[in-house]
Amino acid sequence: MTVDDIIREALSSVDFPADKQSLVQQAADAGASEQALRLLRALPLGTYANKAEVLRSVPRDPDEEEGLSPAELARRARERTGEGRGRVAEHLRQPKS
Repeated sequence: MTVDDIIREALSSVDFPADKQSLVQQAADAGASEQALRLLRALPLGTYANKAEVLRSVPRDPDEEEGLSPAELARRARERTGEGRGRVAEHLRQPKS
């Protein structure tokens, strides 16, 4: 089971938007595993609008990506950068054509 799968399962009954404490509490109340709770506790403080934001914010172990296919690595990179938008200041972005 991947980290993403563990988090998705733990957040299956969470109401969004939710802050970090609410995520941890709701996941614990729903019977999430200790590993899932540990991952959620490692999140940065803030309010999360949906599961995708949580998945992008979970700290990753670089060793976890070893042996993944190029397609899987690309998918994870897109998730971390917000659906491929990248983390570039608005005024530096190229206009969409």
